[in-house]
Amino acid sequence: MPQRLTHRLRAVVLAVIAILGACVGVVLASGQAGIVITHGVSMNPLYHQGDLVIIARASSYAVGDIAAYNLPGRDEVALHRIIGGSDGAFVFKGDNNQSVDPITPRAADLVGRALVHVPQGGLWLGTLTSPPVLGLLAFALLAGGSAATTRRRRKRRRASMSRHISTRPSTRQGLVGLPPSLRISTALAVVFGVAGVTLGALAWSGPLEETAASQVKSGTRMDFSYTADVGQSAAYDGTTAKSPDPVFRKLAKTVDVGFSYHGEPGTMTVTAELSTPGGWHSTLPLTGPVDFESNDCEGTARLDLASLDAKAQAASAVTGLPAGPVSVALTPAVRTAEGVEFRPELKLELTPLQLTLAGGPGTLSVTDSATHQHTAMVPRMIGINGLSVTAAATRIISSVFLLAALATGIIIIVFAGRSTLGDEAAVIRRRYAALLVRVHPMPAPQGRPVIDVTTFPTLAKLAERYGLLVLHWSRSGVETFVVQDENITYRYRAGSEPAPAEPQPQPADTQA
Repeated sequence: MPQRLTHRLRAVVLAVIAILGACVGVVLASGQAGIVITHGVSMNPLYHQGDLVIIARASSYAVGDIAAYNLPGRDEVALHRIIGGSDGAFVFKGDNNQSVDPITPRAADLVGRALVHVPQGGLWLGTLTSPPVLGLLAFALLAGGSAATTRRRRKRRRASMSRHISTRPSTRQGLVGLPPSLRISTALAVVFGVAGVTLGALAWSGPLEETAASQVKSGTRMDFSYTADVGQSAAYDGTTAKSPDPVFRKLAKTVDVGFSYHGEPGTMTVTAELSTPGGWHSTLPLTGPVDFESNDCEGTARLDLASLDAKAQAASAVTGLPAGPVSVALTPAVRTAEGVEFRPELKLELTPLQLTLAGGPGTLSVTDSATHQHTAMVPRMIGINGLSVTAAATRIISSVFLLAALATGIIIIVFAGRSTLGDEAAVIRRRYAALLVRVHPMPAPQGRPVIDVTTFPTLAKLAERYGLLVLHWSRSGVETFVVQDENITYRYRAGSEPAPAEPQPQPADTQA
């Protein structure tokens, strides 16, 4: 009864490990949960560099929750605390940051809420999923099983005497020859090991990310405006000249050009290109480059009209070309994180009397509606039976399967090591009960040779051949089975190292 209970408990433990491993793999593959390895110090002292945090999608989020959201243009997430906002736009801030996050994601855009924190778990996971460790685990699993088999065969080999009788090796080998509980354990270990090695080969055969190209319609827009302080005069109704009206140079020395960008985040650099009808041109840097992370960016550039005119006059004095009128093309160029460039221009014309807008009021808004070839690094996907999983998640799943295989293999080795040959005797008693006759321990008959056979099925075949029963007794932990024909005793022992053979009687010396 205790052995049956142990076998059942062992099977239950292995089934639980299998179910947990399968559940972890399914949850990670479905995207309902994820693993975040922390970087930086933004969440100190709660999280530190290299910690592992398990996140899961939630139906709702509230102020005070620690949640993750995707960073635009990057294959990374930010794991910060919600300090305000609502489902339409949450406000995030790192516990160790002085300012709030510039991005305000919606509840539907959040990756998940933090559930479990494992200090330094990211470092351990990186080590366990590295190629050398995965290879070592697979080798240990295979080597452990072969070592146990070799050890059992070596014991059987030592149990034989100088004379042996053997038959053809039994065809009941492999999983069939194991006890039912170990048979299930070995099958699970093989399944886990094969799944882990297969998934690991697919995951480690390529990079985590790959280049993907797609056609993207931009829809990016830049809105321009300009103003100048002209004072009180009859030329304007107020004291400020505004676009698209001309700016008279007698009333204003400088003009402030405003621009408002709407599109993907990136880097902005503002320049002004001067040119004259004679072919002279020059580029003046005004501001930038400036990085911005939101979808909207505003800025202002000041144009010194006298300085621009003086630059054109100096070039005219050297080249002899006409100095005016001077065309001014102000360009706030934007380069997105994906490498797409947007170069809108505000074209102005500068004469000795005024600065005017070239092209009319419609040029104050520039929209890029062209289709661009978008190239970016995206997670590499691995197709598994119609399900697409990222290479990073596949590496984690493969490591889970290999760890489950290793744990199952260790359980098999531990229980197999505890199993003694006495268990074999119990199997013999159950399977060959019809052939066995239990008797009191018997000494080896004098003058009768005793032959130790290497396997009990050999002894059973001898008994069936001669129409005899197998005598059986137990003494000092050794189970003995014998078959006696007319002249020879055949014996098989199980339970421990065989006892030394009884000395055979020698004939007495005679004297002539």
